[in-house]
Amino acid sequence: MESAKQLAAGALGEKLGRFPLLFAKAAFFGQRPSKKRPSEISSGSVSLVDLGDGPLAITCEHVIAGYIDMAKKHDNCVFQIGSVEINPLEQLVEKNARLDLATIRLTAEQAKLITTEGEIGSCIFRPTVWPPEPLQKGQFVAFGGFPGCLRTIESFDEYIFGSWSCGASEISSVSDGQFVSAFERKYWVKSFGSDHHMNIDALGGLSGGPVFIDRGLYWDFVGIVSQYHENFDAMFFASSRALRANGTITPPPV
Repeated sequence: MESAKQLAAGALGEKLGRFPLLFAKAAFFGQRPSKKRPSEISSGSVSLVDLGDGPLAITCEHVIAGYIDMAKKHDNCVFQIGSVEINPLEQLVEKNARLDLATIRLTAEQAKLITTEGEIGSCIFRPTVWPPEPLQKGQFVAFGGFPGCLRTIESFDEYIFGSWSCGASEISSVSDGQFVSAFERKYWVKSFGSDHHMNIDALGGLSGGPVFIDRGLYWDFVGIVSQYHENFDAMFFASSRALRANGTITPPPV
């Protein structure tokens, strides 16, 4: 186990860390930009997938809830995935607060525009089989997204979102609807966000980013980033097994 952890935390882990970002895109929402005033902006991440019934943007329910709250405050609220503006409520398939999952249906034109903005977010993941096999404690997953602290403002109407990823994070527990990875810092190749003076709790905006496991011959899309819990020094993920191919969500047991 010790050697496996060190291998995952080495060059292999760094290489694996690039994979999730191929299917991740920054999503942001807030006041429409104006030269006359600063805009209130919040951001998250989405996972670009096609589970068998067309392109979807998967994110956290709390990201959509944040947009709804923002739209109540501002009548000029905008929501974008990359540089593509959408109405997430009109295109929302379903959301579930308990599972922290939300699915947005993308048109073919939107999917094409979203995936032609550079290497990051350039692909839509299509699984070999669906749903994925259940995860087990001790397996390693790769995930990524766009922490809000890496967002930079180039001009009043131009934002740049820096990405962050982890190529090998060990699963420490699995339960209905979620799984958890407790960080083991002694195996990290690079300290978290050292180039940008980031703290481990500066992960707001990563929510909704994709989580994958390497099955050897293929990858499985196993979930999305939900939130980081500082008290446990652990990342919590929402399982994708509740997602149906058409983007609807199987509700958790009562």
